[in-house]
Amino acid sequence: MPEETTSAINSAAVEDGATKTAEQTAQTNILGDAADKTAETKPGKTEDGGQKTGDGEKKPEEKPEEKPEEKKPEAKAPEEYAEFTVPEGTTLDEKTGAEFKVIAKELDLTQEQAQKLLDFGGEKLRAQIEAPYKLWAETQAKWQAEVKADNEIGGTKFEQSIKDAAQVFVPGESNPFVKTDAEAKALREALNMTGAGNNPAMVKFFVKIGKVLAEPGSLSGGPVRDKKDTLLAQMYPTMNEEGKG
Repeated sequence: MPEETTSAINSAAVEDGATKTAEQTAQTNILGDAADKTAETKPGKTEDGGQKTGDGEKKPEEKPEEKPEEKKPEAKAPEEYAEFTVPEGTTLDEKTGAEFKVIAKELDLTQEQAQKLLDFGGEKLRAQIEAPYKLWAETQAKWQAEVKADNEIGGTKFEQSIKDAAQVFVPGESNPFVKTDAEAKALREALNMTGAGNNPAMVKFFVKIGKVLAEPGSLSGGPVRDKKDTLLAQMYPTMNEEGKG
């Protein structure tokens, strides 16, 4: 082979080799190589679903931990509640009793727990119901004691004061306040029901009326001597004096 041809071939080979070397150098620069190695060390999924570690080993895929099934607590409430005992002085009607059993069932209460709840609520309810009646009874006793101790109508005058007040309840045409038995009965019932019949002010008022009605001619069955205005003036002398002034 001629020298020129050989030289040309050699020159071309050198150039070709230089070109490949340059390409390899460009492809394997320091930062690029470092980046490639970093990428190689990242774990990746294998074909079978495992994880690759940095050194190429397969790491089995971790499965979520299975939690044991939570067992539902056993019901404490009975299928049917027995009849409950209600606190003394209270009653439990059929409808309310049925509603209470439904609530106790929803709360999963035992027979004993439901009974305790009923006892607690019943005692509180009874105390609230009895409170106003207790106060009423105490007030009546207090008023009666005040009447009996009053200087004007009580003490040794008490018996006569009661007789005088009773005149108001004697019906008749000569009684301008109570004409019939029905009116007298209604008045007594109103005073007893409200307790006003024990109030010191009311007792004094009726004693004054009774004294006026007990005067001769007022309840004799004959014509009433005094007109209604005169009777009121006798009951309220102070008011009569003011009217004259």
